[in-house]
Amino acid sequence: MESDDSLVDDELQPQALAVNIEDNDDFDLNIPPTSGNEYLRRVREEAKDCPQIVVADIDMSPFLHRQTVKIREYGGRFPAPKGYTPDLQWQKMQTANFAELRQKLQRQKVLMAKKGLLKRDKLPQCNDVEGWCRLCFGRLQPPGVSQREVKSEVIMEEEVKPKHEGVLPLMSIVAALDQPTVIKVLEYHINWFEATGFSDKQGSWFYALLASLQKPLSPEACALIRSLARSCGNLRATLESPEDPRLVPLNLFICLVSLYFDQSDLADPVT
Repeated sequence: MESDDSLVDDELQPQALAVNIEDNDDFDLNIPPTSGNEYLRRVREEAKDCPQIVVADIDMSPFLHRQTVKIREYGGRFPAPKGYTPDLQWQKMQTANFAELRQKLQRQKVLMAKKGLLKRDKLPQCNDVEGWCRLCFGRLQPPGVSQREVKSEVIMEEEVKPKHEGVLPLMSIVAALDQPTVIKVLEYHINWFEATGFSDKQGSWFYALLASLQKPLSPEACALIRSLARSCGNLRATLESPEDPRLVPLNLFICLVSLYFDQSDLADPVT
């Protein structure tokens, strides 16, 4: 009696189950196995005839007309028109400036915390999307939403109160944000961006929120900034001229997401 070790390659792939082979044993694959050992021997014999590497050769052409989702280039976003992408030197400079700003922001937060200057109680709650919309934009909806879509009570409120255009991400606000709030407010802004478009004020908020985002990224934060980069790329592809003032901030956010936050598959190709 001996052990069949023909499938063991220099002991790097040890047998999971030992298979015994009787001397002078006639083995007929045409006869159903009568024991567990015979079944394992049958499996071993059949495996010898199988190629080590198998590649599926499937003709996909019959299914092309049924395809409903198509992956766009460069991480799921439209490629930039010619002349719309920044050079590598510009991207490296922006990334270095951003890294320096993050360090300054962190030092300032520590200093303000020691002095008791962080006033989180004056900010909207983390899940108060309407409160954050009013704080950032001064209205229930972000810019770009038609006034006809605003509820009548909100219109009446704006008529009796002084017009409030929202605030920029001041240090007193940004320093008071804990990480869950940073991620949640970033999500709000990405949703507003995708629904109503991009504005300079929102660009300031995006920059401040990215500067407050901790590394390593959580899965949620990673998904959000990737969504931001894709939205920036898709909007960039629709700009009629490279002189559009939105082009620079859109390129900046794509640059920061891809280079600083290591989402390299979303980076603009460098020629």
